[in-house]
Order: sequence, then C-alpha cells, then structure tokens
Amino acid sequence: MEFIKDGVKFAASLLIVMAALGWYSYLMYQSGYNQAKSEVQPVLLYTVDNAGGVMVGQITDKEIIEGRYTVTAEAYGKFLVTKEQYESLKVGDEIPEYLKKRGTESNDVK
Repeated sequence: MEFIKDGVKFAASLLIVMAALGWYSYLMYQSGYNQAKSEVQPVLLYTVDNAGGVMVGQITDKEIIEGRYTVTAEAYGKFLVTKEQYESLKVGDEIPEYLKKRGTESNDVK
C-alpha cells in the first residue's frame, strides 16, 4: 500500500512539473511571436534609371499599397505614381511617357 501512495505522489509531482514546463514554453513562444509580429518591415521604393532604354508594352495591374498608388507595366515591374496619374490610367493602356523618363523626372510623387 505504501508503494502505491509513493507512486501516486511521484506521478502527481511529475504531472505538476510537466504542466509548469509546458506553460513556461508556451509563454516563451508567445513572447517571441508577439515580438516578431510587432516588428514592421519597411516598404522599399527603388528609383529605376530608364534613360536610353525603350519601354514598350501595357499597364497590366493597378494597386494601392499602404496608401501609395502603383501601376505595373508588363515585365518592367511596379511604378509609384501620383493619385491623378493612377486614376487616369487603365489596365491595358500603353505605358505613358512619364514612366519612360529617368528616375525622379518620371513623376513628382513625394
């Protein structure tokens, strides 16, 4: 009978230790998850130098990403445009001249 009582005490103690370790692991996981979730990735904007190049094709997509107006020109990628330029372009339009110019000359987006 004494052997059974000792076995039950040991099992109960082991269960309490396992529960404490599980809870601690969960708290550490949540802490790391919340920290990683709170780190905001910056939005990178690149200036492309198209001087001397010939761009042909059409606008294939329009998106508003985090309040910024972008248009996609076939194989050339996304371009940041003003709201007025965004609204004047339609999917299927030819690439406008202001996107074919060099760097910051292409538009006055601030």
